[in-house]
Amino acid sequence: MWFGKSKNEGGNNERRGGSAKTNTRRDQSTGKPPLPKIVWIPLAGILAVALGALLTWKIGAILFWENPSYTIKTLEIHVDGPTITASHVREYMGVCEGTNLFSSNLQLLRSNFLKKTPIAKSATLRRRLPDTLIVDIVERIPLARLGRWGALAVDREGHVFSLRAGSREYPVISGCAPENLKPGARVDQNVMNAIEVVDACNRTKVGERVKIASLDVSQKQYIDLYLAAGERIKLGWPDMESPVPDVRQRVERKLVALAGALRASEERGRRLVNLDLTFTDQYVPGQEY
Repeated sequence: MWFGKSKNEGGNNERRGGSAKTNTRRDQSTGKPPLPKIVWIPLAGILAVALGALLTWKIGAILFWENPSYTIKTLEIHVDGPTITASHVREYMGVCEGTNLFSSNLQLLRSNFLKKTPIAKSATLRRRLPDTLIVDIVERIPLARLGRWGALAVDREGHVFSLRAGSREYPVISGCAPENLKPGARVDQNVMNAIEVVDACNRTKVGERVKIASLDVSQKQYIDLYLAAGERIKLGWPDMESPVPDVRQRVERKLVALAGALRASEERGRRLVNLDLTFTDQYVPGQEY
């Protein structure tokens, strides 16, 4: 019939079906279907980024940190202070002539140096092309000595550092908690109160009469202040346990009252022995002889 299939056509179909089945079996036998394009595209992108980074690094090495033109020939070290030396900076910062100007991260060198050197308040590193590295160091300024033996110092901001031998011109802050007595530490509120007292004497005219020898901060409610002539002063103000915005004004008022009491005793031909400045400004009990 005209709509019937010939034997040849049927045979061809069977062969084509058999061929398709054979290909399917081959694909199944490998166990590794081909990766779709959605996987190849990210892999190609990652490879391109990696190659780009490698190329950038190599170009940077050729132009900068492997370039002999940028070998350090001059190392300028400037220190504002009496303690830190140029050799100290070279050792603790790890820089010297002969190294490449771009081989080190200057910010990392700075931070590591400040951690190792608590007496350093700031450190600045600058490159001056083609072969010079400039290092500027500013030391902390001692305000008082810490502890019974006074081997440590503290600055106005409350940073603790070692004090060079023979520095006896600073008042001593005693009665400190042990955690305050470590180079690199930041002191607690009790010691900060004593720092406010010493700083006020250094800044104002009251320091001409109030000569501080030592301050005992073992009591949180007040400071035991000992003057150079042996006078003992109990010094306190409200909210000493926490920082307050007007602490400077509070301390200065107390010291003005102290200076007035010292002057009044002197005018009477007497000597002040004890004074209690933990009360209000209107009530100041004292003892003199």
